[in-house]
Amino acid sequence: MDRIDCLRAFVRTLEGGSFSAAAKELGIGQPAVSKRIAMLESEFGTQLFSRTTRTLKPTAEAHRIYDLARQILDRFDMARASAVEAAPRPTGTLRIGVPSSFGRRYIMPVIAEYVRNYPEVRVDIRFSERFVNLVEEGIELALRIGHLEASTLVSRRLGTVQRYLVATPTYLHGRPLPRTPDDLGSHQCIVYSRMSPAHQWAFESEHGRHVASINGPIHVDDADAMQEATMQHLGIAILPDWNAADGLRSGELEHVLPDYSIAALPLHAVYPETDWMSLRARSFLDLLVARAGHFAPVTSHSRAASAGG
Repeated sequence: MDRIDCLRAFVRTLEGGSFSAAAKELGIGQPAVSKRIAMLESEFGTQLFSRTTRTLKPTAEAHRIYDLARQILDRFDMARASAVEAAPRPTGTLRIGVPSSFGRRYIMPVIAEYVRNYPEVRVDIRFSERFVNLVEEGIELALRIGHLEASTLVSRRLGTVQRYLVATPTYLHGRPLPRTPDDLGSHQCIVYSRMSPAHQWAFESEHGRHVASINGPIHVDDADAMQEATMQHLGIAILPDWNAADGLRSGELEHVLPDYSIAALPLHAVYPETDWMSLRARSFLDLLVARAGHFAPVTSHSRAASAGG
């Protein structure tokens, strides 16, 4: 049994979360996976997994060597493919993190295309609005909406996310229509709890920047939930383009304060800084870049403005 087999068992176990998951993917028995991990632990002189009867948890040492182990396996697979004069193919598990609402709408079709192109890759998708720690969670690539904080992550700009202030005609009926951002203080607003500061909305107009203090009965951290709350006539919300577009076109939503714009948010792909990006992550990033033009619905600003009356 060579060290490549041991490294492959280690990587598959960490990615899959169990010896049984690694055994299934490698096509060997669970005892064989456990033996290979034990041999690797003996070779490295350190414990790689904390084992109990119920859980298998990677140690800090396992997380430290994981990226290097993936690089070794990727390069070995490329060398093997070159030896038989075949173009290297992505393999293994690609773990990605995507914002929940955006991911369901736009990234799942990209993933479907990717899996059809590279059936040797298993894609592990983590949906979350949180900015998770990629290294700790073993995520090779993530999509992030919003301004990025300083970090060691490498980023690739994919586009922008337009946002609209909207409400249903039913909610607005019988209430004074907001004419300026300050008027929002007398309205029920649906608050996105992950925006900072959550209780302030900023607008731009020909007269400059305006910041309105808002409040309301609903605080959520998911754009689809915000859309549903808006469609239930619970208040005014700032929705991303994909949640607002259909309602604005159909008239189910009205564009509130059409003379005031809300700054678009940048969309990035981010990944850990490393000397070697796996072929599966690189090929997925290339596909994301190629499909980035489809990540925003066509929402006519003039149509939205006319809907606001």
